[in-house]
Amino acid sequence: MSVVMHWRADTTLPVPDWPAMDAAIPDDAADAWVHDYFDAAARTWLDALAAALPADYRQSGTADFLLLSAQPPREAALVLRSCTQALRAIRASLGPLAHDGGYGRHVVLVFASQDDYYAYLSEYARDGEETPMSSGVFINAGYGHFASWHDGLDELEAVVVHELTHALLAHLPMPDWLHEGFAVNVERTLLPRLADPRLALYRPDEMAARHADWWNATTIQAFWSGAAFHTAGDGVDLAYDLARAITVLAAREDEAAFRAFSAAAHRKDAGRDAALGTLGYPLERLVEAVLGEGDWAPMPGLWKAPEPVEVDRE
Repeated sequence: MSVVMHWRADTTLPVPDWPAMDAAIPDDAADAWVHDYFDAAARTWLDALAAALPADYRQSGTADFLLLSAQPPREAALVLRSCTQALRAIRASLGPLAHDGGYGRHVVLVFASQDDYYAYLSEYARDGEETPMSSGVFINAGYGHFASWHDGLDELEAVVVHELTHALLAHLPMPDWLHEGFAVNVERTLLPRLADPRLALYRPDEMAARHADWWNATTIQAFWSGAAFHTAGDGVDLAYDLARAITVLAAREDEAAFRAFSAAAHRKDAGRDAALGTLGYPLERLVEAVLGEGDWAPMPGLWKAPEPVEVDRE
């Protein structure tokens, strides 16, 4: 299928205008046609992106994935195989929470350099926003896709698992802290080496001290709102670690209730109302178990209005 592409006019690298692409779909289009339409649009987009990037990028694919990279064919094939294996394992881990029914294949961008990677991310940055350092991202904007600058399979494997977890949960309105809690814990489950305490930058007592110094009634609101995961600064790794810890706690108490909570939790209140209705206790109880007593309750009235573009950084 060939498609007429609509491009954003405010970018340097080619980025499709996905709302315009969506508007061009006939009202009576069958699902199979829409899938082929978006798949063809994704392939055209990747060809245009390859031509605009400085290295020799090319695309390859499988039944579930489209990959754009500058890797030799054998290495690209290994990445695609790793993606396929991760998709199968993550589906099994997430169970009915996972949804893979979108149109078009999953798009994976593996950039040849950090310069190319950050140049691409800058196309999705809000005015005046600093792009934090990251290993990979899931960009939930229009056609959700994920990207990394790691081309070594060991490093890339962790990025693929983390970001693909986000992709399979993207249909749910869950808050960022729960998204990250799932992604980090799925990483550790499927890639046990990542949970090896000998690889940690900080000892448990050092990490606990860092948490105690960082979190207070003000900073915890950035955690609940999701802002802590999307800004540069010392609190980013602490936000990920707190999300990991309280997600484990919630899942451990009652797995069925936790899955019901995960399906119902909404970013507008960090899952506050859903927690009371499914878990049977307020969210601050989870934080108290990690940080001790404090003013930890989500206060949505203090948050800024959410922005339309969501970029996960890991």
